[in-house]
Amino acid sequence: MFVMADGVLNQPPPRPGAKPRRVRAERALSREAIVAAALRVIDEDGIDAVTMRRVGRELGTGGASLYAHIAGKDELLELVFDEVTGEIPLITPDPRRWQEQLKEYLRSWHATFLSHRDLAKVGLGRVPIGPNSLRGMECMLAIMRAGKLQDDVIGYGADILAAYVTASAYEGDIWMTGNAASPEVIQAYQDELKTFLSNLPADQFPTLVSLVPALMGDDADDGNARFEFGLDVIIRGLVSRSKR
Repeated sequence: MFVMADGVLNQPPPRPGAKPRRVRAERALSREAIVAAALRVIDEDGIDAVTMRRVGRELGTGGASLYAHIAGKDELLELVFDEVTGEIPLITPDPRRWQEQLKEYLRSWHATFLSHRDLAKVGLGRVPIGPNSLRGMECMLAIMRAGKLQDDVIGYGADILAAYVTASAYEGDIWMTGNAASPEVIQAYQDELKTFLSNLPADQFPTLVSLVPALMGDDADDGNARFEFGLDVIIRGLVSRSKR
């Protein structure tokens, strides 16, 4: 029973023959519920499937009802992006192991967005400034500051690392779900590509042909080796630049 603080019912009692009231949808309609519903849509069908109407259906109401809480799709996607960013564990900086901590944070960032289809695309070409995004930025910057990197190196480095991790997560979705491909299909494509490149005329493409084994390396860990290589190269570069 719904009771107000003064003991009075906050909704009329049922009447014989009265039409059902949609109190459940109205009661559930909030910014938090809308964001959660949009995330369910993304996890199922990707960000292109997100419309105010589709999210409204998830909540048992019309799309127009959402505009009382959300300005539109762009704001909704930004809110979902920030919500998912909040899933990334924050780290207390330790100067003695800051490089591994930075990698640990970036790995979590990468894995978190890989688990939510192509949501990472929302973070490309913009600076996320939601509360969770700001806390994440503070965490990453604090770890880099603990490593005694120069301020300009931290500034550029944070931008490069964010772009690398976000783009890698987005590309991962393109491979795995954007192309509606199973790991077996992707492996078959890579095998065909390796054969194609290996059979190119060596007199015209001597360097490319000789490097096919390296270019098409065996990623037994689902691409993690390439991602880790990129992290290591960028962080080593930041350290080197900061010592100049």
